[in-house]
Amino acid sequence: MAFRPAPNLIEGVLDNSVPGRVSGWIDFYREGKDPRHCVLNLDGDFHDDIRGRILHIWNEHPSDAGVDGSLGRIEAGFIDHMNARQKGKVGDITLKHAQGYAYVEWYSERNGRVVMEIPPSQCEVLGPEVDLATLPPRTSHPDIFQSYLRELAVALRKQTKNPNATVLGVGPKGIRTPDEPERN
Repeated sequence: MAFRPAPNLIEGVLDNSVPGRVSGWIDFYREGKDPRHCVLNLDGDFHDDIRGRILHIWNEHPSDAGVDGSLGRIEAGFIDHMNARQKGKVGDITLKHAQGYAYVEWYSERNGRVVMEIPPSQCEVLGPEVDLATLPPRTSHPDIFQSYLRELAVALRKQTKNPNATVLGVGPKGIRTPDEPERN
């Protein structure tokens, strides 16, 4: 399961101007509290469509939407669990997501998989286009989702005390289990 804080997004800036690194900040709405300010320090790069540039994201109507269970969460104060220092690895950050939304995904050491899908009207790419030929090879983590599934399966097995418990991941490459080899 992913941490999905997009409804709470107020504004943020993600900077990939240093190859192999994404840094920045994101502010999240919390009902009746000051916004949660998160600083990001991630290993990896944006996808080539925006690589080497800065992504500005915002939400004109941030809310605690989903606390009624409609977004898979029923917990008031959901965003309070978002660690203020997000350190980890870039999963996918691109404007060319299949549904036409900007897709922002990272794997945090404290919060696990974090995913936000942002409408194109609520994001902009800043800075000049970058000649990809002048950059070092893109730093990506193609096995990170598989590793994440393994960690979830181990946690599930411990919690349920069932050595056969597992998880399934569903994505563009179909259904995957944490124990299968990477697909081509």
